[in-house]
Amino acid sequence: MAKTQLGTSTGLEILANILRHCDAKTNRHILGGLQKDLPQVVLELRRHILLFDDLAYADPRGLQRLLKLIRIRDLAVSLQGAPAAVLKNIAANMSQRALNDLKEEITRQGRARESEVDAARDRIMAVVAELMTGRELFINRPNDDLVY
Repeated sequence: MAKTQLGTSTGLEILANILRHCDAKTNRHILGGLQKDLPQVVLELRRHILLFDDLAYADPRGLQRLLKLIRIRDLAVSLQGAPAAVLKNIAANMSQRALNDLKEEITRQGRARESEVDAARDRIMAVVAELMTGRELFINRPNDDLVY
């Protein structure tokens, strides 16, 4: 039987690649399951995948571009349960008028289901991926040697 070379990818890189193609709920489930028994693996995986929470580290110009491209409803829904750092970075890159519009939208729609939050985040992260591919948005997490 002939041997074939599959490349030099490690299991961690393969899993990170799979996670890059999963939705937010699946990523959260997998990482949450691994966190208890393999916290070091989760830390390493987080270095290789991009999650909604990473918007806390988006560059101002890129984040402003993102905010122009996404629907305010998606933004309002996606921010439910988001870390304070994400909220802070987004608010810091919005005009006062846009921020007031966002607050009104959040108030108007009330609490969304988890599936709606995940879907809104997935739509936003699809735009983030496009902007990053076009080098219009960058994520620079602290203590991380990878810049997306």
